[in-house]
Amino acid sequence: MALFTDRSIWTMLHGIALGGGAMMTLFGALVLVVAFRPGRTWGDLAGPARALGALSVTSAAMLWLTVLAGTYIVFPPYRATPPEGTTILTDFPRSLIQSDPSTAWLHSFAMESKEHIPWIAAILATAMAFVVTRYRGRLWNDAGVRNTTMAGLAICLALVACMALLGVFVNKVAPLQ
Repeated sequence: MALFTDRSIWTMLHGIALGGGAMMTLFGALVLVVAFRPGRTWGDLAGPARALGALSVTSAAMLWLTVLAGTYIVFPPYRATPPEGTTILTDFPRSLIQSDPSTAWLHSFAMESKEHIPWIAAILATAMAFVVTRYRGRLWNDAGVRNTTMAGLAICLALVACMALLGVFVNKVAPLQ
């Protein structure tokens, strides 16, 4: 038995590399927005503005890659239906989760949420990347733009963190092998 299979490598790439990277860049962007409040004297804000733009665009790109990899590469093997009469369900994660009443919620709540909410997070991250790059010059002094950006990034980070946690639960009970 191989230590890592194609499925497990794609799951790690989806969850750890892309999803984890998206969370780190979202957190970095949020820290920048919070740290550079109006009224503070930081000197030239062009550098932090460029960094915020890069972080927000990178987080949006990583979230789209995470969502697309999850939807089209990781979810199909998760949803595979076992052949009639199969009793060993380790190769069929959805059926394995649903076979035990104590873990059935992982499919009905966690996986159903993971199929939809990450799309919302990716769309929101894209909108925040647009706001940050479009209104870069006004971001530090316009409270409306700044607060909208901060709220959008915080909501996006919370959504991604919740979906990542649910993904860990699902993968703990029924990993793709």
